[in-house]
Amino acid sequence: MIPTLMRLRIVEKSGKKLRLFIPLFLVWILLLPFVLVFTPFILIVALILWPSGYGRTILGVGPALFRVICSLSGLIVQAKDEENIVFISIT
Repeated sequence: MIPTLMRLRIVEKSGKKLRLFIPLFLVWILLLPFVLVFTPFILIVALILWPSGYGRTILGVGPALFRVICSLSGLIVQAKDEENIVFISIT
């Protein structure tokens, strides 16, 4: 499943807190036109490079990138030092 929401929380030692909820589904909607525009160019480059063997690699990049993005669902990162605590959650 594609991640749809990212929560970011930063707590400073002084007590200041920052909480952000970033709707990732809006980011995907904004990226969709770029993907649609660049897809024909990627296919042409893959077709040109197919005899050398790199065309197959170029066509495999898209599905691999999609798998990596889908794997981000459920990611939780928490970092802490003497001054700050940072918490990132992707759902």
